[in-house]
Amino acid sequence: MVDFWVYDVAFMILFSVGVAWFLSTRKKDLSREGLMFLYRTQAGIKFINYVGDTYKKTLSRLRYVIIGVGLVLMASMIWMLGQTLWIYIKFPGITDIIKAPPIAPLIPYFPKLFGMESFFPPFYFTYFIVALAIVAVVHEGSHGIFMRRFKVPIKSTGLVFLGPILGAFVEEEKRGFEKKKTVEQMTILGAGVFANLVFAMIFYLLYVAFFFSSFAASGYIFTSYAYVSTPIDSIDSFGRDIGEREIIINGGTTIMNFTEVIVGEETYLMSTNNRRLILEGTDFTGQNVLLFPQNPAIKTGLKGIIVEIDDQKIRNHYSLSSFLNTKKPGDLVTIITENENGRSNYEIVLAEHPDDSNRAYIGIAHTNPQRRGFIGKLISLFMGFKESSTYYQPTWDGELVEFIFYLLWWVMVINLLVALFNMMPLGMLDGGRFFYLSVLSVTGSSKFASMAFKFATYAIIFVFAFLMFIWAVRVF
Repeated sequence: MVDFWVYDVAFMILFSVGVAWFLSTRKKDLSREGLMFLYRTQAGIKFINYVGDTYKKTLSRLRYVIIGVGLVLMASMIWMLGQTLWIYIKFPGITDIIKAPPIAPLIPYFPKLFGMESFFPPFYFTYFIVALAIVAVVHEGSHGIFMRRFKVPIKSTGLVFLGPILGAFVEEEKRGFEKKKTVEQMTILGAGVFANLVFAMIFYLLYVAFFFSSFAASGYIFTSYAYVSTPIDSIDSFGRDIGEREIIINGGTTIMNFTEVIVGEETYLMSTNNRRLILEGTDFTGQNVLLFPQNPAIKTGLKGIIVEIDDQKIRNHYSLSSFLNTKKPGDLVTIITENENGRSNYEIVLAEHPDDSNRAYIGIAHTNPQRRGFIGKLISLFMGFKESSTYYQPTWDGELVEFIFYLLWWVMVINLLVALFNMMPLGMLDGGRFFYLSVLSVTGSSKFASMAFKFATYAIIFVFAFLMFIWAVRVF
């Protein structure tokens, strides 16, 4: 999809020109608030009124569900912010792995701008505009529907312009809103993020359905060569220096200097740097060292996704295992791999498996990512429909399939991010007054609720600033 970047940038320029033209021809209908321009209209109000009046009972039943979801999202966001702070303090090396700032703006091309392409799919301007439009309409429309349900007068709807970035709003009559019961106010405030969460789930289901209908298993991804962790005191002697070799471990390719090392009757490869430390007398008492058996994969420098062996298609690790079960140690096979540079052929003589001398062995492995904690387990649950060791290819127009697939992913993710972010107890967000009303409903004291709200706002701003300070010091 290299060419699409060109089309996407061209679209961004044309879109920006269109926004500028729109603003210049409607100056009378615009108002300015800081850097933002607001365009007020009555569009959508009839639909909002229709839904709010027609489904009163259903909307009323959702009150406590919406409030409960809002509280869970707020607690989750505060917990994640605390976790991020703890990680940045406890693990200074995090900035070597993730060089992007901890508060990275969700702008087009941010994975490319901040070196996060290994963590996120492409984020085109087209994705940004489509996702933003869906998120904004869903979020603000939900606010409006519940305003109508609880008879809060709606003054206008409209668009927010911040350069080429668009947003939407539903403007209520403020006094009418603040006079409503606490439960009704909290429901209106939480309705937007609740709708975003629902749409995140809808687009997740579309994402999964599209995946199964448009992708097929087409290869096996190995993330490392086989290795063993051996106690240092089990090493008998060192052999010759091998020199530099390109090695795959933990999914990444690294160039390392290697030395042969003898353990019993086996010869392994060890990092030359580790050998130097051992010979210098560095105290490794009770520690293990990483050793690589000299298996066929590491000897031939096997790299890439395995897509074919001896004219037999390899779909996943099951088909690879099935093929190896038909072979014996000593058999010569031709392995074809694929990567971003094309295809490569490797002639490999299969070895004996360490656990069974009758089984053929290549010497590769795949390590499933171990996600810890509640969030990690949740991600594993939702992404469990894909085998992490399987390479998937589109079954029809490849570029269009990937474009649609990542679009669905971004709409899902941005809906979820907006739901989380908006429930932070900050004054300018829905979560600000939601937090105030939550404290007020528990304590019954508006003074205490105001103090708690101010404290939460200043604390979160301080954490944001402190995170950025830590990141800046370590990176620059």
